[in-house]
Amino acid sequence: MNARVSVIMPSLNMGPFINAALRSIAQQSVPVHEVVLMDAGSTDDTHAIVRQHQQDGLPIRMLAHPPGPPGQARNSGIAQATGDLIAFLDPDDLWPAGKLQRQLGRLASAPEVDMVSGYVCYFDTPDASGLVPAPGSRTERIFHVHVGACIYRREVFSRLGGAFDADLLYAEDVDLLLRVREQAVPFTILRSVELYYRQHPASMMAAPHPRKASDFRLATLKSMQRRRAAGALAAPLRDFASYLEPLP
Repeated sequence: MNARVSVIMPSLNMGPFINAALRSIAQQSVPVHEVVLMDAGSTDDTHAIVRQHQQDGLPIRMLAHPPGPPGQARNSGIAQATGDLIAFLDPDDLWPAGKLQRQLGRLASAPEVDMVSGYVCYFDTPDASGLVPAPGSRTERIFHVHVGACIYRREVFSRLGGAFDADLLYAEDVDLLLRVREQAVPFTILRSVELYYRQHPASMMAAPHPRKASDFRLATLKSMQRRRAAGALAAPLRDFASYLEPLP
């Protein structure tokens, strides 16, 4: 598929993890067009790590962005991106080998599909390579809303009235997928793992915060309000199982 993939990555002091994240992009059999790294003022070794990857040939643009919800940084990254397709990776997560080849292949074989996702593998310990979960790592393989597992045709965000709700500190990915389902955006969930999601104490999701629950409720409420305004509240959204790629 002759398409340019822009990868959006928000970052703030992710030095312990960002090298592995960027390596997981560089290892893809299909090269990305660019990595747009929106940095919120990192004071650790993030800048040095990024410069090394730039010298090694990974096309990274590192842009300054004020601290704030991750959705704001991702929106700014999309605005700066020049690719036809938009993908995401947080600096403490990893892309599995072959992710882009699988997802681009699906988009090429199904032009009507505007978004491709996949399963997410949660893990807590990487192996010696740093790019996959260790054999003894605690893992869980499920479908979830993490945007790092997805790739989107750029025009999808215009159809949705924008990408991320910048008012949400949490659940901005929940809100995005709700709007995808409300607008009946054609998408496919591959049965392969398309994101390794790292669980660690420094993660934003690991810290207790009252907005975790309240933002999830707010995202759900906004969905109900939109559906009520459209006269579609009584019609249930399609079940995720219906988006799974057919079994061979």
